[in-house]
Amino acid sequence: MFETEISDHYDARVGTLSSIKRRSFGADVVTLAALTVLAYAQMEGGIKDLASCTIRHLNARKMRFGEIRPSLLQWRNARELERFRSVVNFTMVADASPFASLLSKRTKIRGINRRFDMNQMSWSTIRIVYSGFGLDYVDVEARASEIDDLVTARNDVAHHGVPPNFASSVLEKQLRNNVALVEDILANLAIKLIPYFTSRMHLRN
Repeated sequence: MFETEISDHYDARVGTLSSIKRRSFGADVVTLAALTVLAYAQMEGGIKDLASCTIRHLNARKMRFGEIRPSLLQWRNARELERFRSVVNFTMVADASPFASLLSKRTKIRGINRRFDMNQMSWSTIRIVYSGFGLDYVDVEARASEIDDLVTARNDVAHHGVPPNFASSVLEKQLRNNVALVEDILANLAIKLIPYFTSRMHLRN
């Protein structure tokens, strides 16, 4: 069941985030830096989990081009627009429904490639996910700078290591703030996706 799978993905990530918080108390700077990278990974991986689950359930419905929400097609299947362009000629453009045959064909939304897709889970990337699914992102947008700060912190640790003489108390507080941020982002997305199909948000208006 879709709703259960979304909840399970969310619960798994929150479980890891809780472990990160527990291990942060009194940890040394190197451990805290590593946990910061792990906290970011929960945001990236969690969003990919939730998006992949939703797309998989949508594809199980074996929908036609003309039934699917246009923003989903624009986000995941933009290259297929070439198929529509390639059939355009001066004869067909005068038809009442020139694309009727193509729109009636069944298609699949391109899935999330975990290795290559969305590997910098910045605010701009998260906004694309929300927009693609047609979800309201105003609450998450208010945290945009915090999201980008977490991405920067992750990149700094991954590429440059731990700054010398960095106060562990400061890093510990930042880490717990970042964990709370990731929990909020994943909760927001999960809550909005749970009624996705019952609210018929996957369909063209």
